[in-house]
Amino acid sequence: QNNGDDDSSISNNGGNDTTSSSGGNSSQVDNHSMAEQQRRRRWAVSLYTLTTILLFADQNLLSPNLSAIADEFQFDDLERDKKLGGDIALAFWILGAPASFLIGCLADQTDRSVLFAITVAIGEGACLATYFSTTYAQLYACRAITGFSVGGALPLIYSVLGDLFVAGERHGVSAVVGIGTGVGIGLGQGVAGFLGPTFGWRMPFLIVSIPALLCAALVVMTIEDPPRGGMEEAVVTQQSLLQHQATFEEANFVEGSEGAATANEGNYKTSPSSTSSESSCVELTSAQSGLNLANIDHQNSGEHAADGISFDSKKNDTKMRNRYSNKSSENCGQNEDVYGACGSEEYLLSDHSTGVEENHNSYNSWTVRLRSFFSLMSTPSVLLAMGQGAPGCVPWGIINTYLNDYLAEDRGMTVEEATFVILAFGVGNMLGMLIGGSGGNYLYAIDRRYPALLAGSTAILGCIPFYFLINNLSSSTPVWSTLFISVSSGIGSGVTGPIIKATLQNVTLPTQRGQAFAVFNTFDDFGRGLGPVFVAMLIANLGGRTPAFNVGVLGWVVCGIFNLLVFFFVERDEHNVQVALMVENSVRGA
Repeated sequence: QNNGDDDSSISNNGGNDTTSSSGGNSSQVDNHSMAEQQRRRRWAVSLYTLTTILLFADQNLLSPNLSAIADEFQFDDLERDKKLGGDIALAFWILGAPASFLIGCLADQTDRSVLFAITVAIGEGACLATYFSTTYAQLYACRAITGFSVGGALPLIYSVLGDLFVAGERHGVSAVVGIGTGVGIGLGQGVAGFLGPTFGWRMPFLIVSIPALLCAALVVMTIEDPPRGGMEEAVVTQQSLLQHQATFEEANFVEGSEGAATANEGNYKTSPSSTSSESSCVELTSAQSGLNLANIDHQNSGEHAADGISFDSKKNDTKMRNRYSNKSSENCGQNEDVYGACGSEEYLLSDHSTGVEENHNSYNSWTVRLRSFFSLMSTPSVLLAMGQGAPGCVPWGIINTYLNDYLAEDRGMTVEEATFVILAFGVGNMLGMLIGGSGGNYLYAIDRRYPALLAGSTAILGCIPFYFLINNLSSSTPVWSTLFISVSSGIGSGVTGPIIKATLQNVTLPTQRGQAFAVFNTFDDFGRGLGPVFVAMLIANLGGRTPAFNVGVLGWVVCGIFNLLVFFFVERDEHNVQVALMVENSVRGA
């Protein structure tokens, strides 16, 4: 009997050594895989951010030299503001808005790296062609086509970022890309403002377009399209469960093999490691069912106000399965898109979120996409994110289109001094993006509703320094005062962007994000395109640029109010997305 116990002990030790060795090798492989994943993520964010810088630099190449272009085409002051300020800006965004929607829809089912490269190539090819334009008609056409890349690229970028980072990191990474927009504004204004008077207003278009085309080529050659939904909480939880189950089964197999003889003699003893592994799997299963939403559960009780979904995990599992997983229905059996319970108008679930690709009937695909659109528009946080865009972009129409020329022509500055103000504003905008990204991450960790308060309050407060920039800055203003007002205005303008974009990523399903950002960008395009036209009308009706700009800046107040309202809905909308993903994975795994 003693010999048998000794043999059993040796066998168990041998089994533990084998498992330990296997676990060590697996850990090394996992560490290498994680390091490679981090490297790819950093490269993707860097390249997308650089491309964003160049796209937004392109957008701002005309404004420092409006008066010089007007002189070449023999426009008077009103024609300058209307044709070069309003009409071209409108054309830029008239093409950009439908491009945004079309490309955003395609982003949910095609390779986004290839689509991004094509989108940038079309727009920046037109930017390059602007260098060779000799008439106003040619300039108008080139600028309109350039809007295709700016309108179409952003939905792709934020769709990809949503699949590269978890919810708690999205404020920060949105800030990084958002900083690219601020740097692009400053770069475009700087290149055009400093080089335009010396080398002519066309040269900046050549300088910006060629690097942008190179970036597009690098994207398609070096960046892989990430799996849709791979960083969602529900998906990560399920993957962790499967990994622990595999480890559990492997440990049991080794222990069972080594102890087979002893077990046959009736001397089999339950291994402590087996009990521990089994307990671990049970805990993970419970965690998956609860979807790791304890941070919501402790703040909410009772039934979901909008759709009757309980915040209790067991009730969620029963109710959501009944709603979404009618496996016996012939339309649900093998269909790629699980749209609620084969027709529910709450969620659109797709195998794209786990990388499963199937051929679609074109008609059915676009029918599902239309239902997805109505699903998006029924989400309060999405509606508020869309609504804040148009009024918030009206002041940006002033900044991007008129401000440089206004400071030079109406406030007595030289073009170089006016460009310096825009650059200082751009630095402030970058700081605001950093505040929005880091502050958003910090507040999100405390309560996922708090970032909305930061976004809304800073948008409203940002109107104050911008008002002083419009009405008080001149060539005689001290440098320190100019810097303080310009940077403060930029900070107020920059905080909201990263927060609202991260919020939109968090309240939409992975297979809806391309479409969501397409609609989001369309609303922004509405503000950017009609903003300068609206301001041009105000200039004509109010008798000058200054009173028109003072009215336009109030768009940030409306924008701030919409962002503050997100506070009341965002927590529930994020919860609904995670529950929907949990049900999708449960249905697929059943």
